[in-house]
Amino acid sequence: MLVLSLSPFLLKAQAQPLPNLRYNNDGSVTFVLDKPESRRVRVYCDCALRNDRYNIERENLQSARMKLDSNGLFIFTTHPLAPEIYTYQFKTKGKRFVDPANADSVQVLNTKRSVFVIPGSRLSDLCFSDSLQGRSEFFEFEDSICGKTRRVVVYLPPDYDNSGQVYPVLYLLHGINGYEKAWQDKGRAVQMVDKLIQQGKSVPLIVVMPDVNPRKLVGQKENIGMLRNLLQYGSWLHRDFERAFPQMDSLLSRHYRISSDPNLRAVAGLSAGAMQSCNLANMYEQRFRYVGLFSPVVHRNQLPTNKSTNYWIGSGKADIFHSQSLRFVKKSQKLQVQCVYYETRGGHTWRNWRMHFSEFIQYIFKNNQQ
Repeated sequence: MLVLSLSPFLLKAQAQPLPNLRYNNDGSVTFVLDKPESRRVRVYCDCALRNDRYNIERENLQSARMKLDSNGLFIFTTHPLAPEIYTYQFKTKGKRFVDPANADSVQVLNTKRSVFVIPGSRLSDLCFSDSLQGRSEFFEFEDSICGKTRRVVVYLPPDYDNSGQVYPVLYLLHGINGYEKAWQDKGRAVQMVDKLIQQGKSVPLIVVMPDVNPRKLVGQKENIGMLRNLLQYGSWLHRDFERAFPQMDSLLSRHYRISSDPNLRAVAGLSAGAMQSCNLANMYEQRFRYVGLFSPVVHRNQLPTNKSTNYWIGSGKADIFHSQSLRFVKKSQKLQVQCVYYETRGGHTWRNWRMHFSEFIQYIFKNNQQ
């Protein structure tokens, strides 16, 4: 059974300072919180709070105590920040919470964080848009293979309703502890692809972002948590989603004008989702021309088997799976499989995956348009 609805995504750029967040001329940010009933308040952010030696590539939260000013407001000012997307929380009386004045938040592990952006880089500017020309839809269906309800986010390009044309498709997969909105929320994939299409740097395409968790795992939305997902990592090796893929692909093809031409089809994923992307390319060789692997968790027996497939590998130098990426590239070259390798700084983080996605989306389909 298909349940379809429009999803009111929060896509508008933060052009004006938020009531609890002030942008300063030197690039720093001042957090402000009115909590008259509290004696102590802390702010948590994945940026430099206590010192300028914070490792931005790790994306871990740093905390600092906010001070009470003469107006009875708790305030804290950061060091000057590099252009990037940042997340933050407040904490008082032992509980963390998002900024009540900021409607833009993302799910990270088992908690929500508020979001702000420091503009100024090509990537950070891509991640926020004043308006979308395309749109996103949400639906769910009953996965008969895995016996679970799967939810999917679908991005439709500008003029989809009026063009009548068939579009290329990219299946974009999350990693462990993710769910169908991971790429839209934390990855900002919808904003990036929409703006790149507007700029003429990406061909108009449909992007499908499904819940790819195995049968017993349903992702962050139910607060399963990273630990439980890691303990059940072995279930990802059973290829539950991969076996269910033809059912989902058939369903989507009936409801959207998705091309059946392998040259106009791609699959990509991050971490364990990259492992699934590699599996899908091998299991269904006639369905995909392009395969994107971002910080891939690929095992020694996961070799590309189709020489007509183009692989695009992205990895950070400090990524825990960096050696696996290099090994996959080396074996692909030995097998004479087309492979592009893109290396960035940092580790196993969304900052890298957003960069990988923005490059990959500009790489695919350029020479295969209908």
